[in-house]
Amino acid sequence: MSEISRRERKKQETYERLYNTALQLFQTQGYETTSVERITQCADVGKGTFYNYFESKEAVVLEFSRRRYQELIQIGRQTQRNTIRERLSDLLEAWADFMVHEREIAWVTIKNRDYAELDKGLHYGIIGVLTYGQREGEISDRFNPGFLAESLEGMVLQHFIHWHVTQEGDLKEEMQRIISLFLEGLSEQKIKA
Repeated sequence: MSEISRRERKKQETYERLYNTALQLFQTQGYETTSVERITQCADVGKGTFYNYFESKEAVVLEFSRRRYQELIQIGRQTQRNTIRERLSDLLEAWADFMVHEREIAWVTIKNRDYAELDKGLHYGIIGVLTYGQREGEISDRFNPGFLAESLEGMVLQHFIHWHVTQEGDLKEEMQRIISLFLEGLSEQKIKA
């Protein structure tokens, strides 16, 4: 029994060493210029070992995103601020921080959106906040929270793509404008107020 646990512990250590080494290299020399061979050299393992743990470099990035998005789920569930605007602001500010500070890695995750796991953290974080808002009567319960979350996510991701490609503007400020548009709509009376 202890032999199995020692083996499993060693596998987990190798996994984490490869994962952390890859991320460090992505951040210091760039994702595109980092090769699997370089990752394995720095992690002091054979090249084939990498593929025992990760399908590709993209798989490392997606694991990083999955872990970060789990943090977003927690922010969406645990924020103690009162209004739905404040809760969405906390969530999307944390998301924007990730996207700004991990710009190149974030871009890889957005380009590989066919992975189902990718946006669950953001998605479920938003659903948590919107469900709370419906329960508290701050927003209409006319629409399913999943539908609302997908609508808000679409706006958020499109603004990220524009920000990344053009390198214009402040992503956090964009998130605040998106929240206003999402919560207030395009009603002329609300916009003038």
